[in-house]
Amino acid sequence: MRYILSSIIIALFVTSCTDKEAESRKLIREGVKQLYSNNMEDALLYFEKSAQLNPRNQEAWYHIGAVYQNKADYHKAIDYYTKAIALKSDYADAYFNRGLCWFYLGDRNKSCDDWLLAESYGKDNLSDRTDKCR
Repeated sequence: MRYILSSIIIALFVTSCTDKEAESRKLIREGVKQLYSNNMEDALLYFEKSAQLNPRNQEAWYHIGAVYQNKADYHKAIDYYTKAIALKSDYADAYFNRGLCWFYLGDRNKSCDDWLLAESYGKDNLSDRTDKCR
């Protein structure tokens, strides 16, 4: 009996997690549509809801950063890109975009650090930026 009860609890937990992860991915897809339609506030709502459902989903944090970057709120964007990187240490796109934010804020050293990391993690076509960092 104890084994059956434990199995049911585990199955409910796994199903619940899977459902949250699927819903989180769906919210990100909807948010991306809004982002590309330049509906920043709607995109932000989708991405924030996704992050609430699955706080370990680095894509949600990355896309929240992208919204703030598009709104030229570079400090907030950096915070969210940093959260994404904390969850996925080789997140090349997050390093690249965080580097752009540092660049816009006038911090060449930090932008170069991030661009070089992005390049090392496989981001292509950065030589126009990274050549100036070496």
